[in-house]
Amino acid sequence: MTFNGNKRETPPTSQQVEVSVFGPGFGECVVLHFGNGDWGIVDSCIDPFSKRPAALHYLESLNVDVSKSVRFVVATHWHDDHMHGINTVFQAAKSAALICSGAVGQSEFNEVLSSWSGTQFQPGGSGIDELHDLMAELKTRNRRINFPAPILATGNKVLWKRTEQTPALLRALSPSNSAVIAAMAQLKSFTPNRSKMRRRIPDVGPNDVSVVLAAEVGQHSVLLGADLEVREDTSLGWKAVVNEVINESVKHQGFKVPHHGSHTADHDEVWAQMLVVKPWATTTPFVRGSRKLPSVEDCRRILNRTPNSYLTAPPSSAKFRDQNRTVEKTVNEVALSVHFVPGKYGHVRMRKDIAATTDSVWNVELFGNAMTMDNYVKQMNP
Repeated sequence: MTFNGNKRETPPTSQQVEVSVFGPGFGECVVLHFGNGDWGIVDSCIDPFSKRPAALHYLESLNVDVSKSVRFVVATHWHDDHMHGINTVFQAAKSAALICSGAVGQSEFNEVLSSWSGTQFQPGGSGIDELHDLMAELKTRNRRINFPAPILATGNKVLWKRTEQTPALLRALSPSNSAVIAAMAQLKSFTPNRSKMRRRIPDVGPNDVSVVLAAEVGQHSVLLGADLEVREDTSLGWKAVVNEVINESVKHQGFKVPHHGSHTADHDEVWAQMLVVKPWATTTPFVRGSRKLPSVEDCRRILNRTPNSYLTAPPSSAKFRDQNRTVEKTVNEVALSVHFVPGKYGHVRMRKDIAATTDSVWNVELFGNAMTMDNYVKQMNP
């Protein structure tokens, strides 16, 4: 583990691979540099200081021309904490392909969206709204130059590939075909009540159609776990991913821990078969009301897997406060429990020279409220 003295605005060299993970208490985003000025963006969250999508704020601070240098934008699934601001990102990334879960391409999914779009939605905040906007943006693009339809991610499908200079690729490891079929059956079982105002399609977790990604540059590779969880059925979730891995020789050096470190997404075989011993692992927090991920127990479990573990921010919340005491009093009277996500936000950045050996260490930098997971556990249990 090394920490250099670079400023956050120091760009990678053309011969460096980068994995940047951003996370406040609600939301996450991953920015990838494949070397040679090729960038990719996975999911979206909002930088609480600039009030803009974290990926755009960061890349512009590096003087990256987002309109030309971003090769793809991935929406791993439609949950709000992964979609906030993603259409703004895609609008800026004018040369990028849009990649979505294979579930989005199913006719049943369109039927579900149509039935729910007929209801009266509350404004803002819905990942489904972002998905609608993404599709609208696609329609405005030149069909001969850009990508008028999304690339649909399914298990073991190459989504982007570079063959010149240093070879690089992005591969989807999920969802499985069974997961797509099961998710469509679940979604169709919900019928919206048109007499009520709804904000989003109901959560039908576990999120079996979440897109797990493998990013490779030369000899280096990272595994991005999205929100995929472990299921008893071997055709779903992480068991399906492990069973269907086509290149068992690839051992990923970096790992974006799935589902905010929850035990429901932890699978022994992923660590044993798909990752190097003691990989470089980053977890984003999830804080909503009294629900906080990862828990201290989750952190201990991850640290037992690898000491090279980081948090983009501590999973902490605070009681609701408002400058107007009347507003605060009213909210607290009408709500059983009200919390807000404080300004805990950070950025874990890992870089390595493409020419470096696979067993060489990653250069890790922590910005904002990012911290080592070990330090967080020590703070919680001094």
